[in-house]
Amino acid sequence: MYQNSIQLMQSMREAGIDYRSDTPLDDENLIDTIRVGWAGANLPATVILFRVNDRGAHLEVEDLGHVAPGLRSQALELVNTLNGSYRWITFVVEEDGRITCSSDVFMVPEVAGLFGIAAMGRMFDTLDEVYPRLLCALA
Repeated sequence: MYQNSIQLMQSMREAGIDYRSDTPLDDENLIDTIRVGWAGANLPATVILFRVNDRGAHLEVEDLGHVAPGLRSQALELVNTLNGSYRWITFVVEEDGRITCSSDVFMVPEVAGLFGIAAMGRMFDTLDEVYPRLLCALA
């Protein structure tokens, strides 16, 4: 497991943030995966996946919902608008109709907790803010 992951989990533990690691401590794979869930005022229970390596983390939400039949064009326009307004998070309408989002953050072990938790907070806050707008395109 990468030092970035170890430091991020330690900082989450110290901050009282519940997480789950899909990667054992003694694993030497190319990417570690850490999961954190949260529900907001507008956002239903959602999990952010941290895909961590020695240079940083890719944060992603694999499924914010599915585009309703006949609303793909409207969903694409909305996602384009969101991508223009929220530069730190990228929204995508996938081929199968799922709406996903992702963000990347540079990390080194000395600041992995600070940067990782800040990126996670920014993503959850943004999702909580935009989710009511997404609802108009979801099934």
